[in-house]
Amino acid sequence: MILFASLSLPLCAMQTQTSALDSAVDSVEAAQSALVVAPDSESVRLSLAELYLKAGRNGDAVATLKDYAGAHSQSVKTLRLLAVAYVRKEDYPNAKNAAEQALGLSPNDPPTIEVLAMAHAGMQDSDGAERLFLQALKLNPNSVEANYQLGLLYVRDHKNVPDATRLLEKARTEQPNLRGIDLALGSAYLESGDLRQTVSFLQSATKADNGAAEAYYLLASAWRQLNQPEKAEAALAAFDKAKRAAAGRRARDMQAQADYQEGVNLLSNSDNLDAAYSALLKAAAALPDFDPAYYRMAQVSYLKGDLGGALTSIRYALSLNPLEPEYYFVLARCLQDSDPPAALQAIESAVRLKPGVADFEELLQSVKQAKATERAPFR
Repeated sequence: MILFASLSLPLCAMQTQTSALDSAVDSVEAAQSALVVAPDSESVRLSLAELYLKAGRNGDAVATLKDYAGAHSQSVKTLRLLAVAYVRKEDYPNAKNAAEQALGLSPNDPPTIEVLAMAHAGMQDSDGAERLFLQALKLNPNSVEANYQLGLLYVRDHKNVPDATRLLEKARTEQPNLRGIDLALGSAYLESGDLRQTVSFLQSATKADNGAAEAYYLLASAWRQLNQPEKAEAALAAFDKAKRAAAGRRARDMQAQADYQEGVNLLSNSDNLDAAYSALLKAAAALPDFDPAYYRMAQVSYLKGDLGGALTSIRYALSLNPLEPEYYFVLARCLQDSDPPAALQAIESAVRLKPGVADFEELLQSVKQAKATERAPFR
């Protein structure tokens, strides 16, 4: 059985939809401005870090919290959220350290215990993770995270199958649309021999974006045990097809990453802008949602003097990721001469998203001076 080669760590409370990113821009800027005004405010800092986590900017979340946690070593909330940020970065040793510090200050805090358990799971310490998840569940039996993660741990390790099923069903009751729950329950029921439930959950799991191949593989096993060889063969065929599709996606991803890196290297180390653009274009064609490729294409177009092409590329990059300050900087560069008011708005966004960057501040002052010159009376 190939299920769950490593624990899934979704951090259920932190899951967001990409469609929320647009509104998150203003929220991040507001939180950053508030932090400038009140840099010692824990609540403001935590709010900003949470926004970074929701946007997938895990490194920025760590940077926002790390020094503050060092200077405020008695802050349980800051240490706990720092541990969450490290888990999201898959930096499990630092997650463990931060969670242990927080737990030393508040020994019976279920969310902190859960994060520490995830750090142990990430470091492949199943016994430590199990002990901590059980401790968290004694304090909060209805925790979606603890029920789900401990159930996954048992399924992965092929142990305590009745408990795994109970825990996963509890998580599903609390959060019916929990990602991956059908695949996990299908596997647990297959282990227990309840083939009717196995088929029901695995058929649902095959419709998910993630885990479809694994679900078909397990479903084939269930159909064989039910003495339905034709359905088993069909599931295996679907497994092979899904596996080939996944392999194709991985190959495309790897090639796109290689093309992207080639383009970046050519941009940084040569004057061959045409070759750089060609490599980046190949990466973007293979991965249409890969915003860094469009950002680099905008840089190349700008250097070639093609401001129209640069604007098209950078605006598309921003449509994919509206929380990257560097993209607003490039947009401001492109608009600096043709549309100073829009350039000012763009560079102000860059500065608000990431204060203190010298290049941002320099361009901001340059655009402001240009606007001031435009407004000066003719003499």
